Amino acid sequence: MAFERRCGETLWSGWRSAEFPETAATLVLLHGTGGARHSWRPVLERLDPAVGVLIPDLPGHGATRCEGHSRHGLDDMAAELLELLRAEGLGRIDCLAGHSAGAAVALALALRERTGLRIGSLLGIAPSLVPPPALYTMMLGPLLAPLVGSDLSVTATAALACSTGLVDRLLASTGSTIDADQREAYRLLFGDSGHVRGAIHFMAATDLPGLLERLPRLPTQSLATGFMVADDDPWIPAHALLPILATRMPGAAVERLRGGHMLPEATPQRVAAAIESLMARARANGSGT
Repeated sequence: MAFERRCGETLWSGWRSAEFPETAATLVLLHGTGGARHSWRPVLERLDPAVGVLIPDLPGHGATRCEGHSRHGLDDMAAELLELLRAEGLGRIDCLAGHSAGAAVALALALRERTGLRIGSLLGIAPSLVPPPALYTMMLGPLLAPLVGSDLSVTATAALACSTGLVDRLLASTGSTIDADQREAYRLLFGDSGHVRGAIHFMAATDLPGLLERLPRLPTQSLATGFMVADDDPWIPAHALLPILATRMPGAAVERLRGGHMLPEATPQRVAAAIESLMARARANGSGT
């Protein structure tokens, strides 16, 4: 079901289960830069319907609106997400899964101390732990400049996104095959100037070096952690990502597969299986950070 909830200056929107029974497994899914709740639809359709699920549009993305602020750094996102989880009454998450930059937000949340939130497992899918691809930066990067990133510029970009084929080129550059409905959802998203602005602010504020420096502090003994890495991902190349995971998170499980960058939409069954496996481990161990 769709939900809306105000937390401070952020009016959150997304999908959630009707209720979160204490006995049911709980799952939070975080999309990447430029995505929204619909990015998870193919995975959601393949999960056990008994699982309690929260899928928010991240701040500035989709229908989640930020009133009076554009704080979209990883720690900002994590802090706002924590407020939402508390407002939703979620003190325990069996699995926190993030795709692309959503994985970086998930890691930033798991690194926060003394939150009272118990996270049993974390899954990073094509995690954005290397700089964005040249094509993405080339198309949207100029808007990062303060003189160019005005409201007028963002509105013009949103208006041109669908008519010029920019969205189709971006999707093609991911190396993934996704269905027509998902492609159309992205076209609609990038036709919304508010969404484009949120994606740009998220790109500009993301501090990957700072996150990488903190990754060894992640409590991997109490937090079952896994990553899904696509060998044919042109956005987050495996040859650049795997050494980072091996060095910064040597205890994490890594599953390698093919499907390009958009794994939740290109290989939803594999992603759903990985999520359910981690949730089962977390519940069996009774673990959580």
